Amino acid sequence: MTQTAPTGRVLAIAGPVIVTAELTRQLELFGQVVGMRVEGDATLDEAAAGALFGTAGRKARVVRMTTPGTSIGVWLVEFTPGSDTVIRVGGRGVACNALKMIDFFTADRMAAVAQLRAHGFEIVDEGASVDLPDGSRFREAHAKGPDGVMVAAIEPLNVEAATFVSVTDQPFSEVQSSSGPVADFEPVRAFYEDVLGVMRGFRYEFESESFSRMVGADRLLRIQANNYGRVLEDVMLGIIHYGLPPGSYDDLRERAQPPHRGLVGARLLVQGLDALLERCRAAGVEVVCAAHLLALPGCAPQRAAAVRAPHGVWHWLFETR
Repeated sequence: MTQTAPTGRVLAIAGPVIVTAELTRQLELFGQVVGMRVEGDATLDEAAAGALFGTAGRKARVVRMTTPGTSIGVWLVEFTPGSDTVIRVGGRGVACNALKMIDFFTADRMAAVAQLRAHGFEIVDEGASVDLPDGSRFREAHAKGPDGVMVAAIEPLNVEAATFVSVTDQPFSEVQSSSGPVADFEPVRAFYEDVLGVMRGFRYEFESESFSRMVGADRLLRIQANNYGRVLEDVMLGIIHYGLPPGSYDDLRERAQPPHRGLVGARLLVQGLDALLERCRAAGVEVVCAAHLLALPGCAPQRAAAVRAPHGVWHWLFETR
């Protein structure tokens, strides 16, 4: 019986990838504060690191963390030798074309803020209001993590947290989304919807003085945003346009790549890796790391590749059968 070749599709979005030169502090943030557990810790030699991350002459330590009871988490990647370049210095601002934020829902926003403060992480805002056109209301606390990474604890005011996350009774849920500003909305929309075929979970527009202040803007922003992925099961990937005219943004695209430090991308579990890569090439999306077999200790070998989206964000595609 002849089987039809898979056409290529994204099965799940597992979480962000962070390059760090402050591994101890990242482990403190995501372990002691957020509550994730280390699921694996492996070192890749120069050849394996180069095949996965596109680097040369560097080893890579990969620490895999997940929120208990979920398959969602972060990868912390420490290169040897490392880089002094931080993708998003200071975390704040409207600079575009690099991920900026890791969002969590919270059952207790003030407890989340207190935990962050207790571990020495700077609070940018304790409770910026976000009111969406559909009537949904939220309060967000933002904090600066190591390597320019920003984290948000989102308190739902009139909606159920269980609509968005599975961990609803802790100061930090599993990662709900990871997002960043883009300079040009349409090519990134097309990448997710037309090339990868990822479903759009949310689309929203809003204005907020407190949100504008929180991100460091000097004027009222008109936010346009899409979030891609399954709302509950995935780490949603958000693209945000701040409504400022062309030329208003610093462009971080060339900084946002390994071995530079910060949020460099996200991990996607896929089926039909070769077909997805062909779609990327046909659409002019850069394939930065060709398909190869990756074998991490404690994990079954799987084929992996990396593509770079129009907004500069790396997407690691891991083939799952």
